[in-house]
Amino acid sequence: MVILTSVIILMMLLGTGSACAEEMMTFREVESYLYADGKMERSDGRFEIVYFFEGDTITRIRVMDLKNNEMNYDKTTFQIDRKLRSDPTKGPASQRKSVVRAVGRPGIDGVEILSITDQFMVSVRSTSDFIEISSSRRIK
Repeated sequence: MVILTSVIILMMLLGTGSACAEEMMTFREVESYLYADGKMERSDGRFEIVYFFEGDTITRIRVMDLKNNEMNYDKTTFQIDRKLRSDPTKGPASQRKSVVRAVGRPGIDGVEILSITDQFMVSVRSTSDFIEISSSRRIK
């Protein structure tokens, strides 16, 4: 009975390997757009951001402002939506693009959505004052 239980647990862990894997990922912002007060402004990328992936959670660890050479530590947590067809845990992606999408709440009035592929990430953050769209490239 103990062996059967052990085998079942091992099979469950192996079957969800990509959902439970731990990984650090670093992205460098390429460009961003800020919409506020009826105006849209484009900016060159200025941030390098590190995320920690674990199971169904992504945590933003730190944000480096490359323009001002300032490091900010962050603990914003994002919940990955595993129900979407494009999620990598849904099987081989031979006929579709694998995309991890997660939702977080940075601050008391913000909502942020991350859309992450192997090489890129798009972030959309919204508060009552602005909407920001940011495109980043994976560097690590």
